[in-house]
Amino acid sequence: MNSLNTNILIYAVNSGCEEHDRAKRIYESMLNEPIQWLLSDQVLFEFYRGLRNSKILERPLSHRQALEQIEFLREDSGVQHCAYETVFWTNLMKGFQSAQPKSYYIFDHVLATTLLGHGVTTFYTRNTKDFDAFGFRSLVNPIDGEQ
Repeated sequence: MNSLNTNILIYAVNSGCEEHDRAKRIYESMLNEPIQWLLSDQVLFEFYRGLRNSKILERPLSHRQALEQIEFLREDSGVQHCAYETVFWTNLMKGFQSAQPKSYYIFDHVLATTLLGHGVTTFYTRNTKDFDAFGFRSLVNPIDGEQ
């Protein structure tokens, strides 16, 4: 099972950025084979926030436009979706106790725990180093060509 990080989605919809073409290929692959992909609700909420942010997009979307984007991905694209579940709490807390992560790292940890708990083995992100320790079979940076 494959999944991707918010940064890939943002690059895929932002035709004005240099990363657009590479990210768009992953996005289109996801839409062409949706049964092979799973998106976390956390990523969709982060995507909504990015779509509304003028520091990320030259022309941010309205509330309604951003909602339409995440509703399409969650409900109409055929891509599977998942959310954090309380059964993951014990593993999450073990991870926090075994390391002293920076405060922003908590979101990556929750995302990784959620995705792994739902069977994701390959994760596409530009920030592969942030996810090295979690145990994905494959981390792929489609932007800079790292694996």
